[in-house]
Amino acid sequence: MSTHLKFVGESYGKHLGFTLKLSCHLLLLCIVSIVHGLIPWVFGGTVSKAVKHISEKLNLRGKNED
Repeated sequence: MSTHLKFVGESYGKHLGFTLKLSCHLLLLCIVSIVHGLIPWVFGGTVSKAVKHISEKLNLRGKNED
């Protein structure tokens, strides 16, 4: 098992699932951000709140000792 997988405490499959879900979420946020750029009164604060949530979730990875 790689050092990274050990650090985040995930198997290869769990890590792959997490990264695929994160990638889809980020792709959706890109679309939301473009829409917000074109129509500023739509989705106000959505991207920044989501990025903060993602950042908090990523910072917790590897810190949960079972």
